[in-house]
Amino acid sequence: MAETKVKKIKNPKKGTIQQDEDSSSGSSVTPPDEDNEDVGQIGQGVGTAAITINRDEYLLAFRDLAFDRNQLQIKNNLLHRRLAEYFKKRKLDHVLKPLEGAHDLEEKYQQKLFSYEELKEKEEREMADIKTKLQAVETQYGDKLEHAEKKFDELQILERNTGTGLIYSKKGKPIADKTVQRLLTLQRSKTEQVSGLWLRYIRVRNAVAELDAIVRKLEMLGPGLYVAHYEQLYIDNQNFMAKIEEREDELIRNRAKCTEHNQILAHIREKMHHTNEVIDFTECDLGDAEIECLRAREDLSTVKRRRDRLRWALQGERLKAGLLTRKDLLRDFQNATEEVVQLRARKEILEAQISKTTKELRRARQRMQMHHAPRHETPTDQM
Repeated sequence: MAETKVKKIKNPKKGTIQQDEDSSSGSSVTPPDEDNEDVGQIGQGVGTAAITINRDEYLLAFRDLAFDRNQLQIKNNLLHRRLAEYFKKRKLDHVLKPLEGAHDLEEKYQQKLFSYEELKEKEEREMADIKTKLQAVETQYGDKLEHAEKKFDELQILERNTGTGLIYSKKGKPIADKTVQRLLTLQRSKTEQVSGLWLRYIRVRNAVAELDAIVRKLEMLGPGLYVAHYEQLYIDNQNFMAKIEEREDELIRNRAKCTEHNQILAHIREKMHHTNEVIDFTECDLGDAEIECLRAREDLSTVKRRRDRLRWALQGERLKAGLLTRKDLLRDFQNATEEVVQLRARKEILEAQISKTTKELRRARQRMQMHHAPRHETPTDQM
């Protein structure tokens, strides 16, 4: 029988398909084991007869698996998109970004795992030590208990031996063995009761000690802090709260005042701003005025120099004028000048009259000459 190769294809819907690839087309198939039979296995229950491979079944299974894979891929993409939209709505974009320092975080995680393993091993060692100690204590307890019971039995045997054959001092009768046995039994029972009560007392004492520790622990809020301190602090807190309320009322009044003052300061700032603007304009005008002042000073120096020159010229003219600088002489000179002007005007009037009279005389002479001269004289000769 030729060797065969078995290949399994897993289908989530149809189970596992077992494919037999033979080395030759005419090879035989061995019967499958009962433990390896799967649901939907191709060729299940077939005997040792030779079979041929049906490719249609495998193609159909492959197509089904490819379809399922595509559907799962689409579903995966859709879920990734919904997760991305959800994280964007929640403003958790950093989740979609690759984590920075992943290697360091992995190392830290490994360190945490190592420390956890160490703690676990330490806990196991501690538990083993505790079990060992517990076993030692139990062994010691058993030994002591056995020793105590043995000593008690020896004590009772000694008491029984001692009590047997004794005689009552008052009655003078010997003590019966039953009485001794009853007393010893009573002693054992009383001893057991005492041990039980003592154990109960120890348990109660331990419980009381635990409760006291719990109460102290409850009373102790911290190192050096107790419930009494807490109550005192609570009272102080109430007092401080009352003071805080008073301070809050005062603070509200101060806030109102501060609001008014802030409004006043805002008004003052506006005025200051306007004043600063006016100051700026005034400084500009002042600069222009300073420039004009400098120019005026330069012009003033020029005018002063001209004034000095005129003064010097006037002084020279005065020196040249001599007596004309006197007022009475100037007045006489002015009067004389006016008189000269009047005389000139009169002279001109007289000269005009004289010229006029002269012309009239000439015309009169010409008329007279024309009247007495002969007629044959021509005007040229008259001329």
